[in-house]
Amino acid sequence: MNGQATPNPAAPSSFNSATPSFSSPAGVRRPPALIFIHWITLILIAAVVGIAFVREGIEEKAVRTVLINLHRSLGLAVALLAIVRIGVRLANRPLPPSAPMPLLSRLAAQAAHLGLYVLMFALPLIGWILSSANGKPVSFFGLVTLPALVEEDEDLGDAFAEYHEDAAWLLLAVIGFHAAAALFHHFVKRDNVLRAMLPAWLADRPR
Repeated sequence: MNGQATPNPAAPSSFNSATPSFSSPAGVRRPPALIFIHWITLILIAAVVGIAFVREGIEEKAVRTVLINLHRSLGLAVALLAIVRIGVRLANRPLPPSAPMPLLSRLAAQAAHLGLYVLMFALPLIGWILSSANGKPVSFFGLVTLPALVEEDEDLGDAFAEYHEDAAWLLLAVIGFHAAAALFHHFVKRDNVLRAMLPAWLADRPR
């Protein structure tokens, strides 16, 4: 009537349109069991790696023995959790995407996850073979002693020691790539990828 346009309450303001939103279609969360296993596995891997580095600086044989036994047991726990995690994923198929992303990004994420599963299972297996080749028994937290996978062989032990170290560095590299991608999605793309895997008490906190 007075020549001025009437504001449309349904139309988003420029401020609102510029404000990032975490409620993408895929503002879904991963199953609680999967989230729990994910973070427990990360803690165990950090402990396994930390023990390996700490042991290198210790000369007392008894302490080194305790640490290597703990290293082996935690490594086996990682392998078991990897198997459980695969079972949880299969039980919850199909998992919807946590955020829309291009095909190439989705394939890269799937490749990283596959690499993590393979390495989390292969590394303890390589370590088990390494211990068997060196004539060292492998026990799971002292509860059960596992059978030797190969006969004692010093040359084989040396070879698998190299395989174990190389695989460990590769696992750390894949974890680093995985973490960097999650942070990129959270802080740059500002989507739901990281929040979908955070514990509820963290995911629900405002930025």
